[in-house]
Amino acid sequence: MNEIVLHRKTETIAILIGENDDPQTATPLATVYRMKDGWHMKLTHRHDRFAWSGPFAEPAEAIERYTPTDVTGPLQRIAV
Repeated sequence: MNEIVLHRKTETIAILIGENDDPQTATPLATVYRMKDGWHMKLTHRHDRFAWSGPFAEPAEAIERYTPTDVTGPLQRIAV
């Protein structure tokens, strides 16, 4: 698996990409947003409540907690 690197960081947003990804063409793996209580990571390819994690003290801390989407996979829907 590729290592995750911090591609770009401003005061409120940081972009995480794979170490070998081309920043001009690759889709970011995650975006880290600064909120009132710290930095929160949003996975790019998940669109549910499990896409978010945090808070973190710094965006670099989010890199350590990154879990690839292919590992977590889609959540099973249970009809009730």
